[in-house]
Amino acid sequence: MELFDEVFNPGSIYDMLFFNAKSVLIHPTLPELQKENPTLYDRWKYLSKSKYNCDMDVYHGHAGAMLDETPEYAQRTYDEKAIYYPEFSRILAITYGTVRSENGLPKRYLKKIANEDEFLTIATFMDILYGISSEAIQSSPPYFPVLCGHNIMGYDIPLLIKRFMIHKERFRALRNQNSPNELNNLLPLILKKVLSAKPWEGKVVDTVNVWKFNGSDYSPLMLIVDYLGLKKTVDVEPLQDVSKKYWSMVTEKPQEALEFVALQSATQTNLVIQLLTQLREL
Repeated sequence: MELFDEVFNPGSIYDMLFFNAKSVLIHPTLPELQKENPTLYDRWKYLSKSKYNCDMDVYHGHAGAMLDETPEYAQRTYDEKAIYYPEFSRILAITYGTVRSENGLPKRYLKKIANEDEFLTIATFMDILYGISSEAIQSSPPYFPVLCGHNIMGYDIPLLIKRFMIHKERFRALRNQNSPNELNNLLPLILKKVLSAKPWEGKVVDTVNVWKFNGSDYSPLMLIVDYLGLKKTVDVEPLQDVSKKYWSMVTEKPQEALEFVALQSATQTNLVIQLLTQLREL
């Protein structure tokens, strides 16, 4: 199916796997990054200057504007931009969800995964994807659920795979122990299918693209949520704010900090399901 065939088909929502990953900066400050990983610190200095016009050697702001020659400006740039690079962030929480029909009505089922050990967070979700992939290839013809989320093609899927690669040897050892005949299949097949799919094949429903309705303007999820009046208990905050709040809490309230990130992930997944539920009624 093509993208909007999936979106407007009332039955398609039952064949979707919704998910969201939430990350925080590995090192919350530039001095910590410089101390713990000097190589990546130098890479960030280059990115900061070449892409964001922030020369960390002089801490200046935009050319021609009032100069902010302070370390605070460099830190703010790092806070706001580095969080979107998997090389500088780690996954703390993943939420996945499905929709089932009960008494003719769609009912949401969500599962939160959260752990300070990024490997365990990713491994728990990968087990779900391994299971889905195994079931899919045993069906005839092979049938994979459609992955769905907000900006999952631009962020969540690349983040998941790139952070997976950091723990590749631990996954190799785990797969060797549990599935010795699948050593060369570390990445779940469903993710490989998504990466190799043509845009019109409908393997992924990314609500960033759906909400454009073939236009070009990007809309943040919370704008869509408030515009449609979707139900929420908390706002989904920008990633940089999630990371900053987590690091401000984690020393004194580690469990509360982790639960905050997990709630952000679950809220986003829930809102995307609500959005698709409304679109299928059109």
